[in-house]
Amino acid sequence: MNVLFIHRKQVYAAFWVMIILTILVGVKLNWDHTVRKIFGVKTGVYLEGYSVEGMLPEEVSSLVKKMAVKVNREPQNAGYFSETGEIIPAKPGRMVMVADTVNRVCMAKPGSKLNLVVAEVPAKISEDFFKPIYHGKPETGRVAFAINVAWGEEFLTEMLKTLEQEKVKATFFFVGSWVKAFPELVKEIAAAGHEIANHGLYHGHPQQMRRDELKKLILENTELLRSVIGKEPSNLFAPPYGEINTEIVATAGELGYRTVMWSVDTIDWKNPGPDLLLQRVLGKIEPGGIILMHPTVSTMKALPRLIKGLREKGLSPGTVSSVLE
Repeated sequence: MNVLFIHRKQVYAAFWVMIILTILVGVKLNWDHTVRKIFGVKTGVYLEGYSVEGMLPEEVSSLVKKMAVKVNREPQNAGYFSETGEIIPAKPGRMVMVADTVNRVCMAKPGSKLNLVVAEVPAKISEDFFKPIYHGKPETGRVAFAINVAWGEEFLTEMLKTLEQEKVKATFFFVGSWVKAFPELVKEIAAAGHEIANHGLYHGHPQQMRRDELKKLILENTELLRSVIGKEPSNLFAPPYGEINTEIVATAGELGYRTVMWSVDTIDWKNPGPDLLLQRVLGKIEPGGIILMHPTVSTMKALPRLIKGLREKGLSPGTVSSVLE
């Protein structure tokens, strides 16, 4: 009798547990249905042919990320085929914009047929890296001061004062051997906001160098500059002596550097009088022009009048990067 009573109690308990569980499951299903109705993707929405109706944002995000694996593609940099001298074109990559796609899906009207939001990813090294730069873009209305530094430290302080007074930033191309001798001056120039660029680890003749030596000339100087100024220098390279050929430009390009030449040469290393230097520059300069100069007594004396003369022509002096933008 007692055993039968206990058995009945267990059956009743199990019955009520089942009833309660059924109610809870029903409530959960109704709640889930309600949440999806309110916050989920609208009726009849498809993404790349796949139904996403009722999906919540986090579910859409997970789906988009899985789709992206098959769509994303890394860009391919341009290259140089030394055997033939051929420039291998760059190929852009593709990247699914996950957040934008999810937002588009979640905001879509009922019955929408959608595709992934895909952005083109440009290669870091384009064909332009294999062409020397003689001139910037005229439409910028700017001109560039490209100051090659391998000597002339005695004139730099005064030049820097002039640039600061006139609120002009220039691009300084440093030779590594000079950087080693005057690291504090390099730091000062970088701290003043000027663009720091590469003039080679030493002032050798690039046309006489093999590819491995050219790479060392560039990369080791970049490492030196980075260690001195505490940040990445620009990816601009001015070859010593202005020597270029296809091999030099291609080697720099493959390393991610653009080879910078000039459109106007002050020839200040011959120490012309300031009037002659001004005549050379102001008589030839055009918008987007790159003015080559060095820290010399001629440039130091001519610099204030040069900046004034350029501005009177409606030209704004600045960095090399500013005329390439």
